[in-house]
Amino acid sequence: MNPQVKDLLRENNAREKGLSPQAQEKMTDIVVYLRGQDLSELAQEEIRRDIQEMVLEAEGRGETIDQVIGTDYRAFCDEIVAAVPRSSRRVRALRAVSVILPALSVLMGIWTVNKVVHTLLAGYSPWELTLTVGEVISMVAILLTGVAAVQWVCRTSLDAPKQESKGKGFLRLWALFAGVAAAILLPGLLWKTPLCTIGLFKAVLVTLLPAAIYWGLSRRKDL
Repeated sequence: MNPQVKDLLRENNAREKGLSPQAQEKMTDIVVYLRGQDLSELAQEEIRRDIQEMVLEAEGRGETIDQVIGTDYRAFCDEIVAAVPRSSRRVRALRAVSVILPALSVLMGIWTVNKVVHTLLAGYSPWELTLTVGEVISMVAILLTGVAAVQWVCRTSLDAPKQESKGKGFLRLWALFAGVAAAILLPGLLWKTPLCTIGLFKAVLVTLLPAAIYWGLSRRKDL
């Protein structure tokens, strides 16, 4: 993370503790919503700081966060976001890549360790690891599911809670879980056709490379 963003994040976290419990809860929803917008981390924290200061001043006068922002938090945030200059296509592309890189590094690390363990248990040398078609599909499914889940949480954080029976909500949750689990696990079990062979040293490099690229991108202020 860029040092300027890190300092501002630390200041915002400390400042937020001075808000009332109700305002803190609302600010959490607002921050989550901002995380899903086309904004740099620096812009997100600057907007968060401005809203915090506005609410702190209002609470000092005995007003609530609703009296300052109103009841439509989404419209309030959208108005602020719309006033921020839109990022270039290149920056937006780099921002999207930086979201995926840490997860890709973790997935490759899990795959490498899993392959090494299974190869050793089978009595073979772990220096050459076989990547199958199903494993690639599973990893892509995990990445897409993770990104979609994060985006859904961010975009709906300011939505009013829907009235739904516990039984219906439980069944919907389990159906979603079963569908996602099937999409992630089945390809690896069904499509075992070898795609390529990767040396252990190269697998370690491929695992570390996304993390290194992410670290480099995270130093930029426009992402």
